Amino acid sequence: MPVPHVNGFADTPDAMTDATPQPPPEPLSRRGRIRPVAELVHALRFLTRLPIPFASTIDPPPLSQSMRLFPAAGALIGAAGGAALAGFSMAGLPSLLAAALAASLGLLVTGALHEDGLADTADGFGGGKSRERRLEIMRDSHIGSYGVLALVAAMLVRVAAYEDLSGLPPLAVAGVLAACAAFSRALMVDLLWATRPARSDGLSVHAGTPGRNGAAFAIITAAGLTLAAGLLVSAESGLVALAAGLAVTAYMRRLTVKMIGGQTGDVCGAVQVLSELAMLIAFVATSG
Repeated sequence: MPVPHVNGFADTPDAMTDATPQPPPEPLSRRGRIRPVAELVHALRFLTRLPIPFASTIDPPPLSQSMRLFPAAGALIGAAGGAALAGFSMAGLPSLLAAALAASLGLLVTGALHEDGLADTADGFGGGKSRERRLEIMRDSHIGSYGVLALVAAMLVRVAAYEDLSGLPPLAVAGVLAACAAFSRALMVDLLWATRPARSDGLSVHAGTPGRNGAAFAIITAAGLTLAAGLLVSAESGLVALAAGLAVTAYMRRLTVKMIGGQTGDVCGAVQVLSELAMLIAFVATSG
């Protein structure tokens, strides 16, 4: 990832007394400014496998700064999945098939980035007997029985939830999936901000730590979207979904500190998947 820099000049006696006229100092690099479009593009490039034709023309800000727009990227991912689910249902496909296709499309869009973290976390927490061994298992690219079971269970829950939600109006389907995808990624940002890393290297360390204001922005905007989407389902559904996502994240934060001493990129992925599933379940439970 490119390293941000600031242009400047040396504060030395020679520089101050040189009679030769000096050009004015260059302005701060655009990397240091708040640029929502660049941040959103960077977030989409990190969280998805979507080709973005003009991305190479944009000077990317630090990923830690772009994390405040992870929920916005998540909302786009979820809305696309919701539109696909509604479209498949309106095309007359059986509800189970429509749900399975929409869930599979979501995996293609994200490259199963977070599901990979869920599998590694399940293998490490389930198979390791010590902190060091758990971290070693989580870094191993091979998948074990705990990881396979976690992925199968997550996919079954997602497809079942999608099938139930497919009976809602198309706008509600898109809104619910957008809200769940957005808030679960905001919770991932909050985990990165509030929980120390478990190791001195790895994806979460490389990505950097979001600032307090960035984490708060992510949580507040995603929570607002969830409450708005909840109004399309039932009076209490948004609040119940928020509570479900927060509860799962609080449990995972406590568990990961106990098991490995802090967060990793894999744990962040697991938190995203599990909190999103919890929110989907909450919306299903309150949609009737």
